[in-house]
Amino acid sequence: MDPVRERSVDVGDLRLHVREEGNESNPTVLLVHGYPDNSTIWDGLARTLSKDFHVVRYDVRGHGKSDKATSYTLDELAQDMARVIGDRKVHLVAHDWGSMQSWHAVAKYPDLFLSFTSISGPSIAHVTHWMRRHPVKAIGTALHSWYIALFLIPKAAEIGMWLVRKRLRATWRDAKNGLNLYRANIFKAKTPLTITTRTLQVQLTKDPFVTKHHLEAAEPFAKNLTRTKLVSGHWAPRTHPEQVARIVKEFINDERPQRTVLITGAASGIGKATKEAFNSQGWKALGVDKETSDYQVDVTDSEAVHDLAKKVIEEHGVPDVVMANAGIAVAGSFLETSEESWRKVVDVNLWGVVHTVKAFVKPMVERAQGGHIVITASMAGYFPTTALPAYSTTKAAVLMLAECLNAELKKHGIGVTAICPGPVNTNITTSATFAGDQQKKRQAVKRLYELRGFGPEKVAKAVLKAVETNRRVVPVTLESHLVRALNRISPGLVRLAAKLADRIWQR
Repeated sequence: MDPVRERSVDVGDLRLHVREEGNESNPTVLLVHGYPDNSTIWDGLARTLSKDFHVVRYDVRGHGKSDKATSYTLDELAQDMARVIGDRKVHLVAHDWGSMQSWHAVAKYPDLFLSFTSISGPSIAHVTHWMRRHPVKAIGTALHSWYIALFLIPKAAEIGMWLVRKRLRATWRDAKNGLNLYRANIFKAKTPLTITTRTLQVQLTKDPFVTKHHLEAAEPFAKNLTRTKLVSGHWAPRTHPEQVARIVKEFINDERPQRTVLITGAASGIGKATKEAFNSQGWKALGVDKETSDYQVDVTDSEAVHDLAKKVIEEHGVPDVVMANAGIAVAGSFLETSEESWRKVVDVNLWGVVHTVKAFVKPMVERAQGGHIVITASMAGYFPTTALPAYSTTKAAVLMLAECLNAELKKHGIGVTAICPGPVNTNITTSATFAGDQQKKRQAVKRLYELRGFGPEKVAKAVLKAVETNRRVVPVTLESHLVRALNRISPGLVRLAAKLADRIWQR
């Protein structure tokens, strides 16, 4: 690994400390830190990016090893950046106050920048303009920036920063001098300038200081703007360097990964219809099944499913959505259903879901860009009949699994949905195991489902909507909605309805 090369740049009587890494013949990435940091916050990110880029970073005036200044206006900060860049064109990546000054620099020196990645740092002028246009929303947004009022009070701000500097991993010099950034520029914003440079805003979903409203303020003034999410707190360059590096690299190279969904049990029925629905919306839909599909895997085989996950991630990246849909049906009373049938349905409907989620959810968490898990449960999971004890038990189990996962994965920005269809006209009646007089029961259920006429494409439509709106439990079909509602109002009525269904089944 190339060592970090250090040099200085003079801006008048001011000397700025600069660090460089990577091959200078590669495209140059300029990293600009925020407050109360210095350029060392980029250590992990610079180390990763320097494998593919020439990485330059510097200590903003008054910070790190750069000289202390008497003035810190946006014009002067932009001039500092231009002098560090010199005669090259760069891809700019900036965080916090580094980003706030970068909006001004990109507008003032547009020819110097090939792209701009802004991490949790809005333009002061943009936010001021937005707050004037949205005074009611501005109140809530301003509350996230309460500390700014403190920073503008002499002595009080210094005392406050002295007390919290270690918690913020800041040196006293950086914490003290950086207050001048606020005092020189807050409430002094000029008319917002429009930029045409290709710009990416990275929204840190756990940032207590910068909200989505802060970022949206840029939309009227950035003509080539995109936005992506990262599940992280404010100091993402320090806490998530690998994830930030991946986002930066993809943006610089103009690699916009196609959204990917992986669906088990995709050879027929709901899985096949859902795959087709995602494809029609521009997703890359990958089907998994024991039969003909993009990938052939038995979901009851844990090792095989984990090997599948490695292969999929290597070939397509971490899926944005994983749908654990593979399932089988076993019909018949408890006394009629063999232990072998019980093991088979539990292996597929429960363990198959566990294997699938286990294999993919950890990479989704590590990617830190959210995602969604869809688990195909069933109305049978909350409708107790004597006809489907084995099937219903597994569907109740995965419904509860979805609820538990939803609670656990929410902090990682990953949504979880349990899809609960009622009677859907698929080939499940043909493939199901029927205890007792199988042929007679099979034909009766098949006719019932055909008369009901609710196709799997309608379930697929519900899946798409659930992923878009991040719904937790989604009943599908009128029967499923009605039974779920009755379970909340009167479980006794549900049991009565189940008895009526049992009488029909026993005919």
